[in-house]
Amino acid sequence: MSEAYFKRISEALANAGVHQPTLVIDKAHLDHNLVAVKAITERGFDFRIVAKSLPSVPMLNYLMSSANTKRLMSFHMPFLKHVAENIPSAEILMGKPMPVAAVESFYQSIEKRHGPSALFDPETQLQWLIDSYERAEQYAALAEKLNIKMRISLEIDVGLHRGGFSDKRSFEDALKFIKKDKHLELSGLLGYEAHITKVPSIVGGYKKAFDQAWSTYQSYVDSIVSLYGEAALQDLVLNTAGSTTYPLYTKTGLMNELATASALVKPTDFDVFTLDHHLPAAFIAAPVLKVVKDPELPAAKTLSRLMHRVGLLPRKACFIYGGNWLAEPCYPAGSKRANILGHSSNQEMYELKVSDDLQVDDFMYFRPRQSEAVFLQFGDIALYDNGEIVDWWPVFDQEPLRKPDY
Repeated sequence: MSEAYFKRISEALANAGVHQPTLVIDKAHLDHNLVAVKAITERGFDFRIVAKSLPSVPMLNYLMSSANTKRLMSFHMPFLKHVAENIPSAEILMGKPMPVAAVESFYQSIEKRHGPSALFDPETQLQWLIDSYERAEQYAALAEKLNIKMRISLEIDVGLHRGGFSDKRSFEDALKFIKKDKHLELSGLLGYEAHITKVPSIVGGYKKAFDQAWSTYQSYVDSIVSLYGEAALQDLVLNTAGSTTYPLYTKTGLMNELATASALVKPTDFDVFTLDHHLPAAFIAAPVLKVVKDPELPAAKTLSRLMHRVGLLPRKACFIYGGNWLAEPCYPAGSKRANILGHSSNQEMYELKVSDDLQVDDFMYFRPRQSEAVFLQFGDIALYDNGEIVDWWPVFDQEPLRKPDY
């Protein structure tokens, strides 16, 4: 992105009365990335948006409407509750297994808040994820206790080795248990394969890893067919992919659903070859509080002059409003965190080029490394479009399911 690009955003922020660190979403870039995702999903896949990576109800509503999907994935119990209350039409798949006590707290919270007339119906709109036979037993006991039906998806290990069923025997035992239990219903599989693009060519590269993941997934599907029959697959969610791998799914025939979200805003951790066609859409704008010429080490004026001469200290730097975010500076180009004073969440120091014309009250810009780890830190998100801040998108409420008694 050019200097002119960031100056246009700065002008829009100033016109909107912004004077503090703010997360900005470029709507044109967001739309560009959504078109890229739809180019793959519309080949025959359902599209599930990973809500943790875009933790804002208006943002999710906008993307769900644009992509014509009601499918979300959730990873955090307070977020699940928040989405159920604020997007009650959503169909939610949990992205990781949850402790059974947390699951019980969720049901208690929605019953207390809404009662039996709640718009969101967990029995038909929510799929819990399990990764072991023991967890299947725990969920079944809870479902019996609450006298409810629970839809269950099974997490399988397709090569990432982070979790999920990794042997066929325990997987098939869990299938049999679910099939006979009157409170549990099999709803699908989840096979996450974020490792694929990271596999080095010396051991086969991403193509070999992709083929292995596909083959492993097929073997677990075969186990379902042997127990439930081929027709059962028509009603199951066979989920896979992620932001770095979704473009690899150029053909259908096994998995029927792809999940992604970070690709839509492209933080720096997603600057990978599979997303070269995506544009960065998320930026942190931080006001500059002070610009310093020849910054010095504390109590070391003479040493500082020497270090300036040999290039060990910058000739120009600035202090920003805030800092120490999980983010990388992107404007002015070539700026970097100064090591003189270390990290600061209050007023962090950044090295500048002597030629940079950044002034006090201007904005310095950063790209988040990840979205879910950063988006919640700045309050409402500024939506930038065509030279203006056109809307403000609130982020998720992080209220715990149970508040401690003080």
